[in-house]
Amino acid sequence: LGHGITTKGEQFVVMEFLNGPGLNSLIIGRSGKLDGNRLTLMRQAAEALKAVHEAGYIHRDVCPRNFVCAPEADSLKLIDFGLTVPSRKDFMQPGIRTGTPNYMAPEVVRRKTTDQRLDIFSFGVSMYEMFSFNLPWQRGSGDGMAAMSHGQSEPIPLDECCPTIHPKISAAIHKCMISDPKKRLQSMKQFLSEISSVK
Repeated sequence: LGHGITTKGEQFVVMEFLNGPGLNSLIIGRSGKLDGNRLTLMRQAAEALKAVHEAGYIHRDVCPRNFVCAPEADSLKLIDFGLTVPSRKDFMQPGIRTGTPNYMAPEVVRRKTTDQRLDIFSFGVSMYEMFSFNLPWQRGSGDGMAAMSHGQSEPIPLDECCPTIHPKISAAIHKCMISDPKKRLQSMKQFLSEISSVK
């Protein structure tokens, strides 16, 4: 919202105060506040990531922890751009694994060339967890080793975990988590189009 220099010569930035829980806290607590709000939260999360991508960046750490919800969980904001890089070839070379292990795309884990589609994969995993309260695969210990198995087996169909989920939502989320980036949904705009008719 603003920036400047203090009277002591220190730089500062003024940011919006978000007075609500992280999406991860709501998932861990299996919060009833998510009931009736999931579609809205998913659309807002997708719009936020779409804005990041259209501005020419890769977030690189999309996960429930980095979505902060309003107190009643009827809206959210994407935060934490500490790992974000420009979407340019020199920033998309194979390198260190960055992000949160349980949500890492296979190409990140295997140190392959990356692009914005790694965020789409992580978004899909995050939304899968928001709807089901479970990850699509066994939760890792945090050291990143479990992430090596991402993409090696098909996730449990979301409609098995959530029988009431709209088929278009389930299908779109699964398309985000396809292990081959070329077969994955290619943009957040495409994701939003896939669920546009869902009310």
